[in-house]
Amino acid sequence: MTHRQDAQCSETRAVVHRAVWRADRRVGVMVAAAVVGAFALLHPLPAVAHEAVGPAHCQPLPAVQAWLDLHIVKWDAILATEPGYERPSSVTVCAAPPGRPFADNRANRIFVRGIETVDQQITVAHEYVHIAFQHYPSGHNEGYVEHTARRLIAEFP
Repeated sequence: MTHRQDAQCSETRAVVHRAVWRADRRVGVMVAAAVVGAFALLHPLPAVAHEAVGPAHCQPLPAVQAWLDLHIVKWDAILATEPGYERPSSVTVCAAPPGRPFADNRANRIFVRGIETVDQQITVAHEYVHIAFQHYPSGHNEGYVEHTARRLIAEFP
C-alpha cells in the first residue's frame, strides 16, 4: 500500500467513524425522546387548562351552580345541534384555586370564580363546553370552545 493509498484509507475510516458517531448520537436522541414521551404518558402535566385534574377538595359555589343549572337547560337546544355534544349528567361548580379557571373532565367539575361579570359568565360557559364536548375533538379546540361560550352568553345572558 502506497503512502497515498494509506492516507485515503485513513481519511475514509475517519469519515465512516464520524458517520457512525452521528448515527449513534441520533439513535441516542431518539431513545431519549421515546423515554421522555413514555414518561409524559405515565405522568401527564396539566398543559392545557381544560385537561387539568382538580384538587380533591371542592369548595362549592351554590349561586354559580344554580346559575349554571338554569343555563344548561337553555343551552341544551343550541348545543344539541353541534356534533359531539353530550349533556353531562351532572357538573359540579367549585371555587377556582389560585391561577386560571379550568375544567376537570374526569370528575365533571369546573373551577371558576363567579358570575358577577359577563367575562366570568363566559368563563363558566367556556369550562362547561369543555366538559360537554370532552369526548369529541372540538372540546379540546380552544377557539371553538371560546366562540361557543361567547355565543351561548350572547343568546342567553
